[in-house]
Amino acid sequence: MRTADLDVVALADGLSRGELSSTGLVERALRRYAETEPTIHAFAWLDEERAKRLATASDERRRSGAPVGRLEGIPIGVKDIFDTAGLPTENGSALFEGRVPEKSAAVVRAAESAGAIVLGKTITAELAYLTPGPTRNPWDPERTPGGSSMGSAAAVSAGVLPAAIGSQTNGSVIRPAAFCGVVGFKPTVGRISLEGAFEFARTLDHAGVLGRSVRSAGLFAAILAGDRERAPTPEPARVPRFAALRTAEWEHASDAMRERFQADVDILADAGGPIEWPSPPKGLDDAPDVLRTIMLYEGAQAVLPKIARKPQLVSALARERLGEGARLTERQYQDALRARDQLVAAFVDWAAPYDAILTPPTTGEAPGLESTGDPRFCSRWSLIGAPAIVIPTGLGPSRLPLGLQLVASPGDDDRLLASAMWAEGVLPSPGSPPL
Repeated sequence: MRTADLDVVALADGLSRGELSSTGLVERALRRYAETEPTIHAFAWLDEERAKRLATASDERRRSGAPVGRLEGIPIGVKDIFDTAGLPTENGSALFEGRVPEKSAAVVRAAESAGAIVLGKTITAELAYLTPGPTRNPWDPERTPGGSSMGSAAAVSAGVLPAAIGSQTNGSVIRPAAFCGVVGFKPTVGRISLEGAFEFARTLDHAGVLGRSVRSAGLFAAILAGDRERAPTPEPARVPRFAALRTAEWEHASDAMRERFQADVDILADAGGPIEWPSPPKGLDDAPDVLRTIMLYEGAQAVLPKIARKPQLVSALARERLGEGARLTERQYQDALRARDQLVAAFVDWAAPYDAILTPPTTGEAPGLESTGDPRFCSRWSLIGAPAIVIPTGLGPSRLPLGLQLVASPGDDDRLLASAMWAEGVLPSPGSPPL
């Protein structure tokens, strides 16, 4: 399925002009679901009859002339850590099997208020953490789609959905988007409400989105944040000013990722002019260790009480890591918070001259099914709450997607999206998976 067929903005415009119907979009999504779900296992829950009823009601509402939102009639997916009233929300864990909340999360309410149809709940890694769920990568079912927003990324990549809601504490939007060859956008921390979402690390958790284009992701994120119902647009005739940054993780990147990153930087420089390679701000290379301390400490505080009643239902890996967090002291945690504050201040000053910072999103192509991949190229940006977006730009030696990550200062989401749209128009695309 072509990317243009699943662009949220194009779908919304087609619906408003009467060229498309919600019934048609939902039926197409359900056909694609039937074709791909036995292989990729992207969904934790989906009710076809419910989706059809909602689509019919949407078309009737539009025909009646009633006011409709920008997403009216468009099917979306919701990561199964966000509460959905009357629908299962099980957080990827047997501990929550059968849980059906009475109230929807803020992001779900925002999406539905704009007219979106929740087609289904997408699979998450256990407790939105490390242990993989059953989802496979649409580009190669023997590879991970990444985590923890694995079902959302796979469903968008496979052409079931035009957009889906995800979340990121370390690398859980950017990494699966990169592995699955779609756009993943993590706005500034706190921009999208996490009310009604499963809490892992309260100062690190972000809500994010996955889509097939930068403008799709930008529009969807804006609606979820309650900002506006319009897509981002680049400034006419303005070329963004970029800086490129390899970070101290460069040695961990595969040869293919290094080559792809340099090629992307060169393409952007050829199209828009020289790109700077400044030295990183002080403290940036310490960020992954700082994030780990905060994440494990906050994770132990939030999650251990929830699993105490039936710890046998939670993986040994999660229990081990959360136990490590429980052994961290309040002083270690407060020291990490202070280090983060210092890094945020340093990064804001350092990044101010640039519209976006270019950096790899992952160490390379998606690995096998035993893990959800390495988040090290995302950790810095999650720690400081910076907006980040990944654009698919090519294929590696195994014919799996590689991409480019763009980052901006906290609060500079619009500037980042405009720069990413410009870059998206210049860089190559890997296309769609063969599935």
